[in-house]
Formats: sequence, structure tokens, C-alpha cells
Amino acid sequence: MPKHVVQGREEVQKILFLCPQMEPNPTELCLALFGSQILMHKLQNGDATATQSGVSMVFLYMAETPGALQRALEPFEAAGTAPVIVARKTNVVKAAHFVTAYLAGAHAQAAHAAGTPFGLSEEAAARMDPALVSLPGDTELWAENLPEITLVDPDGHMVHAASSLQDYRAEYACRYVLAHFHENINRDKMAEMVNLSPGYFSNLFRSEVGMSFSDYLIQVRVENAKCLLKRFDLSVEAISRKCGFNSLAHFSRTFKDRCGQSPLKYRKIPQPVA
Repeated sequence: MPKHVVQGREEVQKILFLCPQMEPNPTELCLALFGSQILMHKLQNGDATATQSGVSMVFLYMAETPGALQRALEPFEAAGTAPVIVARKTNVVKAAHFVTAYLAGAHAQAAHAAGTPFGLSEEAAARMDPALVSLPGDTELWAENLPEITLVDPDGHMVHAASSLQDYRAEYACRYVLAHFHENINRDKMAEMVNLSPGYFSNLFRSEVGMSFSDYLIQVRVENAKCLLKRFDLSVEAISRKCGFNSLAHFSRTFKDRCGQSPLKYRKIPQPVA
């Protein structure tokens, strides 16, 4: 990471990055979080404690059990020499942006409401400028459990989207879609948001969720449209706009493909109460 001056000489700042053993590609994850300009050195078991004296910050991607989490943090809590960031799946992108901005000496987002940001010590937090521009990770996300999303594939098979995901980037994409389905979203934009190439993101999302990103986005829009069609204070065209479709014709065609009937016919047929 960016160099800093220690006792009159420049030294490279070090981040100790901890992630679960189940993570299939920690190198890819690290590059996605901190950018391609960093130098990486993979530590062996037992090395983490030995290197903590030279670490500027500890970044923990939390996806293991509470017991494993506590054991991973114990050496650093005891030493108290470096701030520790625990990045949960829903805020890991925000936390990574904060780390790179903080170590580069740039202004970073402060958490005004509740204590010091991201678990930093009061001393470290005091060095941050509170007059800040929001980071990309401040984007509103779906906060509840991921809902059941299902669709029928071209062969007539029912496909269920996974609701418990291991990879934070796939979960971030799902939560973003659920909160922003009415906006102009596409695969390339979503891939850029999680710092992946479009092709890699597509493969990752399909393997984690069980359907393509496009299918997931469209199905979320259709399910929300079905709820709105139960209301009679909105026209079908207004509903199509509220659900992110670029035209009434596109909405009608997509809805019929997914539901077997047009939006108008769906609205006229009494629907069972959930």
C-alpha cells in the first residue's frame, strides 16, 4: 500500500488480510478489494502473529463462525498495535474503499452516529477529516434476508435462486438489485461496482446464485410488478416504469414470457391473498 515515513525513512504500509479457508480464490478477492497495484505475499499458518508488528491495519473478511472469528482476532487485540476492520458481507466494499483512502491519507467517510468508524481506535479515527463525500459503499442495500426468487427455464424446469451465499460480491449484487431494481441496472455496471470484469462477474454470479444476473434482475422486477398490479391506483404503464422496464411493450412482453399472461389479464384475474 502507499508508503509512509517512519523515523525519517519511507516504508511500505502493510495490510494483513484475513479471509475464510473456504474462500476459493483469496488472491482474486484481495485484488478486487484493494486494486491491482498492491504487492501480495501469502502467509503460511502461524505467520500472521509474527508479522503483526509491521502491520498498519488488519482487514478481516468475516464469513466464519463467531468462535473462529474471535480466535483470529485475539493476537491483534492483545497487541493493540493496529486498528482492526471487520468487514461483513454487506459492507465489505465500503470498508475496502475506506482502507485504501485512509492509508493514502485521503479524506474518508466517518461514522458520526455510532462510535468510531469500522472499529478503528479513537486515536486513528481522530486523524480523519469528518467533512466528507460519501463513498460508493454507502449505497443503500436490501437489509433483510434474501427472498425466494424462482423462475421457469426454457426447458420448463423450476430454478430457485440461492438465498444463502458464500461470496460477498454475489450477495452485494443481489442486495443491490433488490433495493434498486427500478433503476437502470445491467451486468456491466454491476461488475464495475464490485471491481470484476463482466465475464468473471457473470460466471461468479451464476455459480453462487444458480441463475444468471440478467434472469435474477428481470425476475425481481416481475415479482415487484405482480405486487403492484394488485393495486388499481396505478396504470400498467406506470407500473412498468416503477419496475425499471424501459417501455410498456418491453414490460408486457417480458411479463407474459415469465408469467404466461399479459399484465392486464393478470390484473383482471383475482389473485390469492398471500
